[in-house]
Amino acid sequence: MMYRNFLIIALVITVLRVSAQDAVSGFVNLENPEEWETDIHLSKLSIDHLKSDAEGKPVAIAKIKKDGSFSFNKKYISDSDQLYRLSINRIKKMINDTVKAEVDFIHSNKGFIQFKRGKELFADIETTNEAQQEWQKFNEFEANLSGHYRSAKEKIASRKGFVKDSLQILMVKLIGIKQLESQQLLDKDIAQNEMYYLNLLSELRKSDLNPTTYIFLEKKLAYLTNVSLEKELQQSRWMNLGLFIIVLVLGYITLKVKRKKQAIVIPDLSKQETTIQNLILQGKSNKEIANELFISLSTVKTHITNIYNKLNVANRRELLQKSTGTST
Repeated sequence: MMYRNFLIIALVITVLRVSAQDAVSGFVNLENPEEWETDIHLSKLSIDHLKSDAEGKPVAIAKIKKDGSFSFNKKYISDSDQLYRLSINRIKKMINDTVKAEVDFIHSNKGFIQFKRGKELFADIETTNEAQQEWQKFNEFEANLSGHYRSAKEKIASRKGFVKDSLQILMVKLIGIKQLESQQLLDKDIAQNEMYYLNLLSELRKSDLNPTTYIFLEKKLAYLTNVSLEKELQQSRWMNLGLFIIVLVLGYITLKVKRKKQAIVIPDLSKQETTIQNLILQGKSNKEIANELFISLSTVKTHITNIYNKLNVANRRELLQKSTGTST
């Protein structure tokens, strides 16, 4: 009896040890097993491979047992969260085959993930991986969003809000952001929320995620940031050109006003003063002018003083220069 109990305990311990080494396990629910290969393939994906037919990087192959069960040892799984894909192949390809023969998931070797029995080829998932749990919530949100009638604008707003506010794990955030890109919504959202994405990129760089996982976002931000800087530079150039033109116009106006102020304005001379000015320009002396005009010498001097004041000159030489437009 004791020997039998010992065997049972030993068997349980062995099973537990073996199962503890299995990071990925579960069942493939094959309705017609004879139509399918008996191998199940485990591949490592990049975010770009999601929702595509790309096979990713092969990691391991396991046999599907008669009861549909399979398992992969934890040695095939990375220490940090990575995207993986399980897939199986039909023996004979079918036209318009609608059976989904693959499933994507997030996992690391720190926990387990198990695929339960069900109606679908790959049914419900039970996992200890927090990133996978959050991704499942995101997929449920997407399914609910598609199942309810909402306008395209409302769906976009809901999706962007969920990705940015509800998703906390970086890997899952990246998946959500990748979906925004696939729907051509990312560029516009980055333009409207540039600081959010720059901060997110900073978090990603500090994380243990492989840089190749978020390189698409890095390139997108680099491109859009350069475009934004180019636009700012272009605006700055136009502003500088505008300021330069304004300075030129103001300088021209200022110069014109200054010249106008400095322009020679010849005040109106009386008839007698004009006559005396002409005689001075002819080189006549004060006495000669007095004799020619039959006026006193003092009257001539008074007229000459008035002429000098009106024309803003100090002597005969300056009067000559101003009248002829010459200088010495």
